Amino acid sequence: MRLRSILWLCLAGLAGSALLHSPALAFATLAAAAVAALVIVTRRRLFTGVTFDRSLSRRVITWGGELEVTMSVDNDKLLPLVWLRVRDAWPVGLEPIGFGLRQVTLLGRQELVQTVSIRWYERLRRHYRVRCVERGTHRLGPVELEAGDPFGIAGVSQTLEARQEITVLPKVLDVPGISLLTGRPLVDEAAVRSLAVDPTALRGTRVYRPGDPVSAVNWRATARTGVLHTNEFDPTSTAAVRLLLDVGSLFKSWEAIDADLMELLCVVSASLAAAFATRGYAVGLASNASLSQELHAVDLTPAHGALPDLLEALARLRPFTVRDYGSVLADELADERGDADCVLVTARLRPAVRGLLAQLRAERPTTVVFVGEPRAAEARDADFVVPGDFDWRTADALAFRA
Repeated sequence: MRLRSILWLCLAGLAGSALLHSPALAFATLAAAAVAALVIVTRRRLFTGVTFDRSLSRRVITWGGELEVTMSVDNDKLLPLVWLRVRDAWPVGLEPIGFGLRQVTLLGRQELVQTVSIRWYERLRRHYRVRCVERGTHRLGPVELEAGDPFGIAGVSQTLEARQEITVLPKVLDVPGISLLTGRPLVDEAAVRSLAVDPTALRGTRVYRPGDPVSAVNWRATARTGVLHTNEFDPTSTAAVRLLLDVGSLFKSWEAIDADLMELLCVVSASLAAAFATRGYAVGLASNASLSQELHAVDLTPAHGALPDLLEALARLRPFTVRDYGSVLADELADERGDADCVLVTARLRPAVRGLLAQLRAERPTTVVFVGEPRAAEARDADFVVPGDFDWRTADALAFRA
């Protein structure tokens, strides 16, 4: 209702009271008109000077870690908010600690609903703690604010985007007997090859080879011998490992992806990557899946200090294949510069893949970690098996079966 309409109704009521000679009707008309005008004016200004803010203690969090969400509302005006209802959309996978969340009909969403009262020029701040128990990139928001006039007659709502993202990394488990994966000990072993060298650890000099950096040329040895020599340094790590992850979980391309198996594949890959990185390996990742909001397949070159990026890539990994797993192995075979050990993490081994696997084994150390129960033909190529019913949510170490 508009103020002009209230004015005409007020005039009509006063005219009626004059015709009926009723002071009570005139008083009631004026009082109702005043209340209605006040309601309209306050409704228009309810959200003037009102700001909502949501802050997160972290944007990247480990699986099972706690996240603190701070909600604040400022009322920077003289008019108080008698009641304000806040509906904040949160993703499923955040378990509340000490408060409740309401489930909504929209799949994968839940709501934080709070009704508060804010006085004039007051700031209200509340803290909520949640436990993150679902891998992936999760979005908070939008937020719906609903406030009422001082008389509680009518409410006004406002929707704010207020969208924020958090990334929950896959759970990382201990990997007992990880040295068995590469078939050799990982500690105190002289490296034959390495992706990086330590410029402070000079091993000696040798004859120059095509491809050696010019900065490493030893000019004093070259002048003494008359043959171009170069410095040789000790490697910074013993080796590099490249994880080749296959997210295709079924044997028929038109069948759906197994979500539970997808999570187990990510947990196995994350645990292996962390175990290798802890032991000084340069770790990389290639997969036939893509990241959220991206179309190309995952391909991370082995590098030192790349574990955070690798875990975040596993967190954002979508359960859909964008290329055939055989092409991942074929690209690895075609990479002439690739010299990293390969660890395949897969839940299936098709005949074409097994042929490429045999070629890969002939070129470099390769290990297959099979997730699930392999068939007879697959069992011959599976070096280690992680049971498909392995409960990684309650376990502290990865279950391997040779």
